[in-house]
Amino acid sequence: MNRFTHRSVLVTQSYPMSLGILFALTAAFIWSTTSLLVKHNAARVDTLSFNAFRVVVGALFFYVLLPFFGGAQLLAQMSPQTILVLSVSVVLGFCVGDSIYFWSMTKIGASRAMPISGVYPVFTWLLAVPLLGEQVTPLAILGTVLVIVALFLLGREKSAEAAEANDMLITSPEDDVEPRGISQRTRYLAVAAAVFAAFMWACSTTLLRLGIQMQEPLTLYDNLQQSVLVGAIRLTVAAIVLLPITQWLKGSQVWAIYRTRELPKLIALGIYSTGVGSLFFVLGVALAGAARAALFNSAAPLLGVIFSGIFFNEKLTRRVWMGTALALVGVWLVLI
Repeated sequence: MNRFTHRSVLVTQSYPMSLGILFALTAAFIWSTTSLLVKHNAARVDTLSFNAFRVVVGALFFYVLLPFFGGAQLLAQMSPQTILVLSVSVVLGFCVGDSIYFWSMTKIGASRAMPISGVYPVFTWLLAVPLLGEQVTPLAILGTVLVIVALFLLGREKSAEAAEANDMLITSPEDDVEPRGISQRTRYLAVAAAVFAAFMWACSTTLLRLGIQMQEPLTLYDNLQQSVLVGAIRLTVAAIVLLPITQWLKGSQVWAIYRTRELPKLIALGIYSTGVGSLFFVLGVALAGAARAALFNSAAPLLGVIFSGIFFNEKLTRRVWMGTALALVGVWLVLI
């Protein structure tokens, strides 16, 4: 081991946890602002097509970085088992979880969907017990109870008063237009969808950690290399799955928005959310572990609630604040 490598190992042994937490928090900030930007985008954008579009942009982002971090040689060293685990991870997270979450957000508002789906670290813990060796504690049981109470509070709250879209469309709110209401059944379905999206993200995060463990990176640079490679693989798989599904369900007309002047804005949003956000999250999982990365990424719902109230005038009731606080406290107790 040369002096540079030895120094790198010492650095990653001294600071991996704090760096992982920082990276996970950065990803949380990116994704909380992304959700609001998507919901309040000025153009009418179909959520399913945007989900497919952003993973393509994100994959290209990682392929641009890949030659600077090992390139094809690094890819050849990855085992078929690792590639399979990472592929399943991204299908559950990006393809299933994100698509369902975006639909839920258009029905019950960002200030409702974000806190509800933000409980996914609870599911991550439940999966980590058999797969990653996490321990069950009394605090974890108490935290689970608090999360269930939070879900009850947020699930019974009425829809946000910002304009809502139907048929998986994202529209910008208009001050002089009365928002269209949704039925009680649709609201409960949207709450259930946000919970299911949380479970899908938990499965994705747990499998991502398993895939990273298979590679066993040692230094901070190794982790950065691996994160770029993992991002390229996962988003490529996501694009292969989402593009034909979107075409089949929505038809060719759904891509019209990507041939307008809105394209540069949508590309930038894809790079920001799916490229940069994924890079920081994978680094967080690699350095802090799946459970802690999920915990600190759960700051996204709280940030989303605050941002939606400040910038987009979504009504934040006492019930919403209480439910958000209980969800975050519950998640913390589960994972400490």
